[in-house]
Amino acid sequence: MELQIMLSAVDPYILLAIGVALIALEALIVSFILIWFGIGFIIVALISYFFIFSGAVWQLAIVSLISLFLILILRKKVLEKFLKSKMEISDDFFNEKGIGEIKNSKVFYKGTYWEIDSKLDEKEFKEGEKVVVLKTSRNSATIEKK
Repeated sequence: MELQIMLSAVDPYILLAIGVALIALEALIVSFILIWFGIGFIIVALISYFFIFSGAVWQLAIVSLISLFLILILRKKVLEKFLKSKMEISDDFFNEKGIGEIKNSKVFYKGTYWEIDSKLDEKEFKEGEKVVVLKTSRNSATIEKK
């Protein structure tokens, strides 16, 4: 004879506490996953308050379904909303226009030696001459006379 053990239904207040704890834990982890399971637990806690479940397995199954549904539908939208920067910041300070100096047939600009762009004639520029650096790319700098 096979004995089946059925978990009794979980109290709605315990489900509510688990949901609140998961949402609080999400604030520390910031994975945008736990919050959906926390919301799932809170929704099932509300349902359990009005509807009596026959076992905890059904409660956990509904929590899982609700949570997965919320993850699939809302996670991407919420990530875009919260992680989107209000202003665009350019960290590529080498590609800013600036003043460089010709040293050893190279352009000394922002503490680095750059090859003079191959489209330009190196002989046009004299040693120690200040030049305007228009852009840097790979290992070369596009320059013009000051």
